[in-house]
Amino acid sequence: AARVSGPASPGLPDPSEKARVVRGMFDRISDRYDLVNRVMTLGMDVGWRRRAVGELRLPGDALVADLACGTGDLCNELVAGGYRAIGFDFSHGMLRNARTEAPVVEADVLRLPLADGRVDGVTCGFALRNVTDLIELFAETARVVRPGGRVALLETSEPDGRVLRAGHALYFRRIVPLIG
Repeated sequence: AARVSGPASPGLPDPSEKARVVRGMFDRISDRYDLVNRVMTLGMDVGWRRRAVGELRLPGDALVADLACGTGDLCNELVAGGYRAIGFDFSHGMLRNARTEAPVVEADVLRLPLADGRVDGVTCGFALRNVTDLIELFAETARVVRPGGRVALLETSEPDGRVLRAGHALYFRRIVPLIG
């Protein structure tokens, strides 16, 4: 069984079943994933991805691996930013529905088919909560990124203020599941 480096994500099974359940879920929603993402984030995800790519600050033409690439939105931002992108995802459905010219590879991000120090950078967008072991993910990321490379991990969090946190909880626990 895989380890989890923290409490289980709400609504997801224990670590021994998590990978199978997550893969199945993304395979099922892959044809509408991009639309749901835009609606759930009120379109803000586009700017968040652009900012994550901007934060890499790598030389032009750098090779960047996008982990849990889904349908390729972050790969597209990487290419638009002047980078060479390669996406990795373990959901066949997401890759089948990919809308990117960047190469995509069906692979577990905890066991990437890359040599040590092979890439200049790594991105990962909105997927940390779906990984069975964050420590393994960080170790694998460190393994494949060259010395001096850069990593940009994009994830959502709850706001600090009590009123904003209550609105966030209402939206993400009640409304977003209906949208999904």
